[in-house]
Amino acid sequence: MKAYLFPQYDTPIKRGRRVAVIGGGNVALDSARTALRLGAEEVTIVYRRSRAEMPARAEEVAHAAEEGVRFKFLTLPQRILGEKGWVRAMECIRMELGEPDESGRRRPVPVPGSEFEMEVDLVIMAIGTRANPLLPSTIPELRLNRWGYIDADPDTGQTSIPNVFAGGDIVTGSATVIEAMGAGKRSARAIHRLLTGEEPPF
Repeated sequence: MKAYLFPQYDTPIKRGRRVAVIGGGNVALDSARTALRLGAEEVTIVYRRSRAEMPARAEEVAHAAEEGVRFKFLTLPQRILGEKGWVRAMECIRMELGEPDESGRRRPVPVPGSEFEMEVDLVIMAIGTRANPLLPSTIPELRLNRWGYIDADPDTGQTSIPNVFAGGDIVTGSATVIEAMGAGKRSARAIHRLLTGEEPPF
């Protein structure tokens, strides 16, 4: 939408005044810092475990704090409260750490009677990624794996639909940009061979 050419292009960007970002990974921190830079007065990371359990890189957490991002640790959002179609607040409950779970981190356990409301007008979910659940119903001929991601040839990106290629997170699940770029290059070579019958010059 050419947002990068602002102000020549008037791309609508929702700017919250009080922003809550739910999650504890690098994407959550990126989202929080971006919200601040877009003019939010207050941005808070809401994370259900403690800082020690955050999966984000330590330097990312430190930089976010330096930039002014606030943190509410051991806090779990329960529902978003609205008014006339707009976010008004978020209902949360405080947590405490119990025994370690399968990830090796201590499992967060709700503290009974500790519910409270946070006044926010924008909530950003940064709690992981998953495949679009509409894929099976909208493209039934597209073969998926057991996790709901597209089943594609790892060398070419070819899917179960002839001449349709896929790569990146929709095939591998959450991974790196570098891996997605590699998948794109492999598919580009395969598409070139398909269209010309020759090996690509690149």
